[in-house]
Amino acid sequence: MTAAEEILLKAESDQERLAAVLRLVVFLAFLVVVLSLRQQGDHHHPILGVTLTYGLLALIGLFLALRGLLHPLLPYLIVTLEVGFLVVQITLMASLMGLPLSMLASVPMASIIFVFLAHAAMRYRPWLVVYTAVMFLAGLCLVVAVSSSSYVGVPDKTAGEHNIVHYQVIPFAVLLLTVLILFVSGRGTRKLLYTAVEERVGRARLARFFAPDIVEKLFSSDETEIGTGHVQDVVVLFADIRGFSTLAENMDPSELSKLLAEIRDILATTIRAHGGVVDKFIGDAVLAVFGFPKWDHSPPDRALQCALALRKGVAEWSSKREIAGYTPVEIGIGCHAGSAFVGVIGQESLLEFTVIGDTVNIAERVERLTRTLDADIVLTASMAKSLTVSPKAPWSFSADCRLMGRSQSIDVFFLPRSV
Repeated sequence: MTAAEEILLKAESDQERLAAVLRLVVFLAFLVVVLSLRQQGDHHHPILGVTLTYGLLALIGLFLALRGLLHPLLPYLIVTLEVGFLVVQITLMASLMGLPLSMLASVPMASIIFVFLAHAAMRYRPWLVVYTAVMFLAGLCLVVAVSSSSYVGVPDKTAGEHNIVHYQVIPFAVLLLTVLILFVSGRGTRKLLYTAVEERVGRARLARFFAPDIVEKLFSSDETEIGTGHVQDVVVLFADIRGFSTLAENMDPSELSKLLAEIRDILATTIRAHGGVVDKFIGDAVLAVFGFPKWDHSPPDRALQCALALRKGVAEWSSKREIAGYTPVEIGIGCHAGSAFVGVIGQESLLEFTVIGDTVNIAERVERLTRTLDADIVLTASMAKSLTVSPKAPWSFSADCRLMGRSQSIDVFFLPRSV
């Protein structure tokens, strides 16, 4: 069962509980009507008995609904019993009123079928509406077929034809039109509901990886806008586990998998909490972006606060690991601000958030400086200029740092590991 189907099933269960309560209300209305017939003498006793039986059915349905003991076929069983009850009541009422059974559809109580149809439509099951109508019509036809009663004679042929139209054709025609309308409406409602549920599930899945504003962009943008992307200013944060190769060499694969799962959870949760977007995990490293889709709320400041929070969060987690007898873990973090191509690229069912450009390459290489500078966090000077408050002690400054694979040197601020 898909996640969308599970949510839809829960919605149906909630509606079934509401339907169970309303069924009890219908029973009480029936009971009031039946008790008002007591002046008819003993003739109303069978009707009262059937009504009380329906009340028992209503209580059983309410019990099952409140306990969550629901089965996909249960609504059909309940509808069968409900319609059976109504047909019996109509038959008894016709007898009490002295009407021939061929005129069952004209008995006032027969209009209750529209309540049952609306009741069935509540379950988001259009075919349940059709089933309710079919059972009702089949019940009436069965009663007429097995009855020896015949239609009461009329003064003339024309009057007889009019009575047939008024008492038999019109009620059935109204019933069929109602069923058609409810079926079409119910089918559209269920389809719309399922689409909304799928969208909700999709948003929830994306929210596990993207910030809320990214999720909204994915769902609010058309395919052209999503696939095009654009160049804009961003802050890129690159975090990597220090000495991961050595850790992997001396660690059981299952233990290594657990380690990666735990640290990725810390990284992703912290990044999202500071308004960042997880671009991707690359083995033991994570690439995050701040300032997308809009450069607001000071992305450089948020990226720096995120870096500090990552440093603290991983350190606390590592201390717990060390106390438990496991190898401690440290990370290095590099940040750089600049322009990059940013967009959600995808076709059909595959969508991928992407950030491309030299800014990304610099951030990745700046993170490598954490090893040579013996630092936890390294910021490029260009990013430091964008901060609300410039880095001060215990931050240190280093000029003309050489980056791997680049001819130009770069100035950086770094937070030493000893701090």
